[in-house]
Amino acid sequence: MTMLEEMGHVMRTAPGPAADAHEVADWYHRKAQLLDHLATGSQSTEAAHMHALAALAREHAAELRTLT
Repeated sequence: MTMLEEMGHVMRTAPGPAADAHEVADWYHRKAQLLDHLATGSQSTEAAHMHALAALAREHAAELRTLT
């Protein structure tokens, strides 16, 4: 999957208002993976920021999973 396809997939699979916590957590995990992939092709400062955002997304996904 190309980076553009991955971005499109994350955008298209954004959970709606009726999504349960598990679905939202899965989406945050996909978003974290995308951010990590984007970071690999970025300059060091920008990459560090994207990795930090990915870590926050994973943290949020983990918190949501405790609700299910």
